[in-house]
Amino acid sequence: MSILRSTRGRIVLVAVGLFALALLLADGIVLASVTVSQSKQADAVLVAQANLIASNTQDTGGGQISLTFDETQGGVAVDAAIVSGTTVAAQTANQPLPQGTILNLATRAINANGPVFADVTDSHHVPRRAYAIPITGGNGAQALVVSRSVAEMLAVQGQALVSLVLVSVVLLFLGGGLAYWLAGRALRPVRIIAGTARSISEHDLHRRVEVKVPPDELGELVDTFNAMLDRLEAGYQSMGRFTADASHELRAPLALMRSEIEGTLSRARTKEEYRHALESVQGEVGHLSRLADQLLILARADAGALVPAKEKVDVADFLHETAARWEATAEARGARIEVSAPASGYVEADPALLRRVIDNLVDNAVRHTNAGTSVDVRAYAADGGWNLEVEDHGPGVPAEFRGRLFGRFSRSDSARSPEDGGAGLGLALSEAIARAHGGDLELAGEDGPGAVFRLHLPRSRKDAA
Repeated sequence: MSILRSTRGRIVLVAVGLFALALLLADGIVLASVTVSQSKQADAVLVAQANLIASNTQDTGGGQISLTFDETQGGVAVDAAIVSGTTVAAQTANQPLPQGTILNLATRAINANGPVFADVTDSHHVPRRAYAIPITGGNGAQALVVSRSVAEMLAVQGQALVSLVLVSVVLLFLGGGLAYWLAGRALRPVRIIAGTARSISEHDLHRRVEVKVPPDELGELVDTFNAMLDRLEAGYQSMGRFTADASHELRAPLALMRSEIEGTLSRARTKEEYRHALESVQGEVGHLSRLADQLLILARADAGALVPAKEKVDVADFLHETAARWEATAEARGARIEVSAPASGYVEADPALLRRVIDNLVDNAVRHTNAGTSVDVRAYAADGGWNLEVEDHGPGVPAEFRGRLFGRFSRSDSARSPEDGGAGLGLALSEAIARAHGGDLELAGEDGPGAVFRLHLPRSRKDAA
């Protein structure tokens, strides 16, 4: 929960930070808009008043200039002064601008031969906006300087700034609260998933996360978590079945061994009887040894520790050697082994593991093929590698059994029994070995009679070159 709260806090902090930046930008835009608008209005008043004064200015002679105008045009008090040469020839009563400021503005306008705007401070330390333009007079260069107070305008801007700050602070708190609530609501499925994960044990893997979420990232998270639980449940059930099947396979030979030993020890036996009992126990020990070896290889494959010791294997020699080893067994069952292989070709594989796979396939084929038929063992290059196939001419694999053909402890009929040396692990073990080599094992030719098992292995690097 502390992690979730921390995540929630970080989300809120990021949201509040972004919201604060957005408010700051918005406040700046609003304040700049107000300032620009008021400044334009103030300048417009000064320009209009300056044009009016310039048109009404009269030279009365003797260097005297008459300055007559409405000082409060538009409801705004405007002060004016006319500069002739280096002196102020006329000005409004109670002119707030110092003489030096007026002369400086007039000089700038005359030198620029155009209007000049300036922000100045009057003798009472009040901020003012000034506007100066050159005018034509009888006594040489003259200039008109008008100004107005902007203290009220700055006060309005200050009030606007304070209002914006107050409103922004309120909105920021409201936004932070909303972000906190939304973050909690958004993280609610995560909390449910965390709670479900903490409460699920190996006894209730059937449970799932049941929370309504939109089809977005959270929906994908819920689906992924439930899919993970599906895999865990399937794996746990498979492990349970595997354990039960393994226990059953181990119990049968152990029971036979115990019965044989107890019966033999129940009374004195002849030498032949003791030998018969030992041979019977020896057969069951061999079955247990094979079963333990198969289980060990499957366990290594499940753990990803089954790493083949690959070396260069001649395909043709390997298949002929396999056929030679199984020829006697096939003849005893009224069948024969036929090999079809290329004259040359090599594959990189672990010889011992590859021999185990082919032996399993040939063993199944010999036991299931019909008397008088052949077990065909062939190899050919395909799909950038090698296909090794074992085909029998028996009844084939029942359709209802094909889905669990490569399952562990799976038997389609009584032919695969402990007495016959099989525990239903041969195909599962062969498939695991194929995957460890980077290949695959499949049942091919399902439509016709008999069965064809195809082992695909990648071609050796040297052979591919």
